[in-house]
Amino acid sequence: MTVKDLPRKRSERRKVFAPKPFALSQSVAKRLGATEEQMAAYIGVTTRTYQRRAKKGELEDAESAKVEMLDSLLSLGTRVLGDEEAAREWLTSPILSLEGQKPIELLDTVKGYERVKNKLLQIEYGTF
Repeated sequence: MTVKDLPRKRSERRKVFAPKPFALSQSVAKRLGATEEQMAAYIGVTTRTYQRRAKKGELEDAESAKVEMLDSLLSLGTRVLGDEEAAREWLTSPILSLEGQKPIELLDTVKGYERVKNKLLQIEYGTF
């Protein structure tokens, strides 16, 4: 793909970064065993804003990205650690090699997401 191939119109670019249905957040919350308050905190909004998104049926762009990151890590963790319960436990527990932070707390930035993802890949390939 070259620069000429990239979408030129704003409407075309929006399709790539389109907001996701709120159902994605509900699905991830269920898999994670997270409450409404916890999911709101994970995606960086107040509980009230989270409830408004539920009523609207759609997440904003940045919120969608955070939910997708969480979904991706939950799937990767399930593959690496063997089951969803182990992945859930790992994502929500302090990890010594992440300076004692919970992986889920690092998902507020892309750099944090990459750090958590790389840690899971290190576990998968035995290089931790």
